[in-house]
Amino acid sequence: MFSAFYSARQLQRLLLFLLGCGAFLLPVAARADSVTLTAADNGRQVQLNVGDQLVVRLPTISPRFGWRLVQSYPGQLTVVNAHSLPGISSGVPGAPATFEIHLQAVGTGGLDLALVSAQPGTGYSTLGGFFHVYVTIDQPGVAKNVNITEYDNHSRVKVNKGDQLQIRLDNAGGPQYIWEVMPVADNVVQLVPPAAAAPKKARKKIKADNPQETIFQFQALNPGQTTLHFLYRNATNNEAPPKRDFVLQVEVPEPAR
Repeated sequence: MFSAFYSARQLQRLLLFLLGCGAFLLPVAARADSVTLTAADNGRQVQLNVGDQLVVRLPTISPRFGWRLVQSYPGQLTVVNAHSLPGISSGVPGAPATFEIHLQAVGTGGLDLALVSAQPGTGYSTLGGFFHVYVTIDQPGVAKNVNITEYDNHSRVKVNKGDQLQIRLDNAGGPQYIWEVMPVADNVVQLVPPAAAAPKKARKKIKADNPQETIFQFQALNPGQTTLHFLYRNATNNEAPPKRDFVLQVEVPEPAR
């Protein structure tokens, strides 16, 4: 009887040992991360992977007011939920309330995530009713399209080899002004010539006060770092100084092995 009891205990220990080993042998599902941003992260760059959650907590003047996305991001970020919290959660001391929005990364790409206060004047402290971060969403082995606007002037962006980098610059200074890209000396990124547009039967008249965009497309070729520099200049007067400029630091990391 003692011998049988002893054998049962041995069997139990053996099973526990095998289960413990199995914890190391069985494949583990990839765990999605959660990144939380507060008012202190205004202007920050955020790196996510597909499946990650992004939580943004911003201060408001009252629980009745919140924040809203400037635009939607189909195929890249989706809103999971949004609600109000006590003011202490916002990262701004003394804020009466906090608006919290949960988003999930569903597709690769780069985007300007911008929020404005839902009611004019309901921004709090130094935020002034506007919050902006630049988000890059990666998926191993998948190229992505990274979109940059003038919000990212004098900032840095990281793109992987094979990614497409699109830079959209406002062109509201009139027909005599154009954006000009300075020559890129290295072989980190390459300017992609615009595709020839198909002829249109009729063209709508563009109002003079309607802001337009100039779009530059680059492709990441090789690991390294480079600087893209653009000048907004008067095409009819070469001696006139540029009206403004746009500078972007680009990094293409070594591929993961």
